[in-house]
Amino acid sequence: MQTKTIFTRTLLAASLFAMFQAAYAESETQEQELQNVVVTGSMNRVGVVPFRQAKSAVAISRENLEAQNVQKTDEIARYQAGFSNQVFGSDTNTNWFRVRGTEATQAVNGMPVFEYGFFKPLTEIYGVEAVEVTKGADSITFGAANSGGLINYISKRANRNQVGKGEVRLSGGNKGQYGLAGDYTGSLNADNSLRYRVTGSYKHADGEWDKTDNGTLYIAPTVQWDITPHTRLDILASYQRDKGTPSSNFLPQEGTLRPFPDGSYISRNSNYGDPVNDTETNKQYGLGYEFSHKLDNNLTFNSSYRYSKADNYHRGAYVYPFATNYVVSRGVVFNNGTSKSHNFDNRLTWKFKNNWLDNTLVGGVDYRNQKVDALYTFFGSTTSTNLLNPQAGWGQAQNVSAAPRQNIKATQLGFYLQNQARINKQFTVGLGVRHDRAENEENISNQKIKDNHTSYSASVMYHAPKGFNPYISYNESFRLLNGVDGLNNLHDPNITKQTEIGVKYAPAWLDGNLSLAAFRAKDKGALYSRLVNGAMITENDSDTTRKGIEFQADANVLENLNVSAAYTYLSVVQNNVGGDVRQPLFPKHTLSLKTAYTFNQGSLNGLVLGAGMRYIGDSVTANGSLYSGAKVPSATLFDVMARYPFGNNWTAQLNIDNVGDRRYLSGCDFYCYYGAGRNINASISYKF
Repeated sequence: MQTKTIFTRTLLAASLFAMFQAAYAESETQEQELQNVVVTGSMNRVGVVPFRQAKSAVAISRENLEAQNVQKTDEIARYQAGFSNQVFGSDTNTNWFRVRGTEATQAVNGMPVFEYGFFKPLTEIYGVEAVEVTKGADSITFGAANSGGLINYISKRANRNQVGKGEVRLSGGNKGQYGLAGDYTGSLNADNSLRYRVTGSYKHADGEWDKTDNGTLYIAPTVQWDITPHTRLDILASYQRDKGTPSSNFLPQEGTLRPFPDGSYISRNSNYGDPVNDTETNKQYGLGYEFSHKLDNNLTFNSSYRYSKADNYHRGAYVYPFATNYVVSRGVVFNNGTSKSHNFDNRLTWKFKNNWLDNTLVGGVDYRNQKVDALYTFFGSTTSTNLLNPQAGWGQAQNVSAAPRQNIKATQLGFYLQNQARINKQFTVGLGVRHDRAENEENISNQKIKDNHTSYSASVMYHAPKGFNPYISYNESFRLLNGVDGLNNLHDPNITKQTEIGVKYAPAWLDGNLSLAAFRAKDKGALYSRLVNGAMITENDSDTTRKGIEFQADANVLENLNVSAAYTYLSVVQNNVGGDVRQPLFPKHTLSLKTAYTFNQGSLNGLVLGAGMRYIGDSVTANGSLYSGAKVPSATLFDVMARYPFGNNWTAQLNIDNVGDRRYLSGCDFYCYYGAGRNINASISYKF
């Protein structure tokens, strides 16, 4: 009752404050044409570009995704501060990345995506127009969310300026890669007010491990209708099927971090799973709409809905982390089931402006309903295998008949209010409050957990002379983790409080910008891993402290030379009674540098040559593992690219990642994980 009273009073106070400001606003001529408060599909409701937000936020464009030849979503931020990429290695069927030392919530077109077990979003990058990233705690946007941040994938859509344009692309590479993709936008009437776009692709790639692979089929038809100059409707649909032999990239520490007694190491392509029997098929369906209508008095109404369904069948053998005389026991992870989710969001946006104030007030209600019905276990049985002879474990019987059924339902109803005010063009003040009623149920064991939670955010940015923009912000996040832990118990709520200070610098003399941020976050009920019967499970009855420093720079230092740099310092410790313990997988220091030079004259006109360096610092193994708390060595990787336009509409591109084919460990916990080897990918595209 007290929480409801606090929320009601806060909501009333914020509304009265905005009305008080409006009372002093001078009357201005109302704009006659529709002006969207937010970019279509964006999670940024107040419509402020990332660099002007008083927090660490970035937008990654389609152009940048193509330049880096991003094939999986866990490759999007290899040159971004704050990210730990592919911490469990390069997987054929899962995207592994962490932000600020923990998981981030993923979303599609401003709607959070359901995640549990093998029901994780597999977003086809070719269908993405842009990626938005908010680093750090944020429950104002979606309510329940992971404390690492938010990642939103904005789908391609039938914008008016795309009518009559399209592309066909062919690609291939050194690891069984081949692909065909196409994209076209057309009009359904004479004035182009009703448009469609169809995006489709098929690609295949072998995994890093022997006899593993994945093939992805993707198709996404969309329709956009300008119903009136003030009203727009988008209908978005998608289907994606991933099918192949899954990776088995969980490797013992002996033979990877340390050599075997005979001095040898496990090969990077050794498959200790069972590619004869291991298999996975994942089908994803999506359907939704986005509606925007400009009302009078600078009011805009936005409504969005997304239905998602995933059918997943996964069976994969894996080794336990300890071996005896090179013989290691194995288990089988098994999942067979369906997840469904419904997301709604309805909001009103009020913009007003005078000589000293530019204000945006957003209030709304959202609702999500998510269900899982599946057979799911980590403890299927199969034979042991020999670390010196991986094929000894292939073609062996697997028993998953004891897999328990999990029937999980998660619901959330949220009410939110955000206000962003720019005062005298010198200060930007942001305030947010949100109340959520969340509930998780496990129907087989009749477990239920509820949380009525109110979250707050506040920020101030000072727009100083010479392009300096210092800021300070406070944000919170909470989450009822979906599903059950390794002991089939529902998780307790995870609550995070984060403080951040920083400065963003955009000088007039430089075509670019720089940002520096420092943060401290305290996670109550953070996830951690431990071993049970030789298998690694997750629980969340501990506290974790995370803090770090992030630096990002991107500038055109010459007319045809772009340079970017990113540095991260990160400390992640679990707060135990006996003392703080450094968490595995996360290096304290990471650094990346990237440059691209464009020839602008002569026979090489248009040729782009690029190079990048990625430094991944030392990390440690998990406390209680075979080599408990041992140092995992650093690695430095180099990437190169070349792109050349020719003819009228043709473009050829070559990307080589990890040019030197450096053997390295991307991280270790109770296991160790090899990072991706040399990857060569070439493509040719025709745009019309």
